[in-house]
Amino acid sequence: MNPELKRQWDEEGYIVVKRLFDPERTAKLRLICENILARWRVDRPATGESGTGIDGTSMRHLNHPGYFGKHPEWFPELMNAVADAKVIETCRTILGEQPLFRCTSLFMNPIVKSEDGNWHRDTQFGAQGDDEAEKKKLARFESNGIQLQVALVPSEDIEYVPRSHLRWDTPAEYAIRLADGQKHNRSNRMPGAVRLPLEAGDAAAFNPNGLHRGRYHADKLRRTLMLTYTRTSMPYFDFFSNQPWFLQPGHLDPLPPATRAFFEPFVAEYRRHWEAPKPELAAAY
Repeated sequence: MNPELKRQWDEEGYIVVKRLFDPERTAKLRLICENILARWRVDRPATGESGTGIDGTSMRHLNHPGYFGKHPEWFPELMNAVADAKVIETCRTILGEQPLFRCTSLFMNPIVKSEDGNWHRDTQFGAQGDDEAEKKKLARFESNGIQLQVALVPSEDIEYVPRSHLRWDTPAEYAIRLADGQKHNRSNRMPGAVRLPLEAGDAAAFNPNGLHRGRYHADKLRRTLMLTYTRTSMPYFDFFSNQPWFLQPGHLDPLPPATRAFFEPFVAEYRRHWEAPKPELAAAY
């Protein structure tokens, strides 16, 4: 365990891990993700939807088998990255226990429309605009997971307010995040905000209870692979963990033994949900 990494996560609410992936692996992951993104903009195997996606800024479930028909060799490459020993040790350090896989995502720049993201805390979702309810949620809610965002190209598109996960908004923060029906929440004047500069292969993660946002500009290339995990002791079933294709015969067979062993607890945990006729999904947070 890296005590400094854990200290920064607990006190500052975010971490940056330099060179989580080496240049060769990062370049290979970018190639894979570019091809998956091109397919996603036409149709989406995970949902059966068709879509233009020209102004999309995020996609989920890059590990769906429908993306690897022409390049089956890319499936182990992606899954090996998810189960990489350095990645898992980073997550174990933050979570304090063995991480359980949850989801793969990609953040990208839009093709036409540009915008700075909206400032938010994940605790506001489900609070229905009730400040007191959100304050109570913030006080008791410890982040159960980690969203590890790996830059596949250089990026400064993650913004965070350090230590904001430990307290309620200041008046200036509240004026931006929630006041006047949230009409100011894309402001570039958030006090104390820092951008997290990442080179290709670097990773960042932050406590989602803190004030944060992303930036999505058509003229600034963004390719960020997000690997999401929860505590093994606290699994959470929702859209992100609903991946019934893991039950397809032989789905894990192409993976090396160590990688396959990492995903087996994920399958064991959620199998009963995937096998249900119409699984009831928990609300995403």
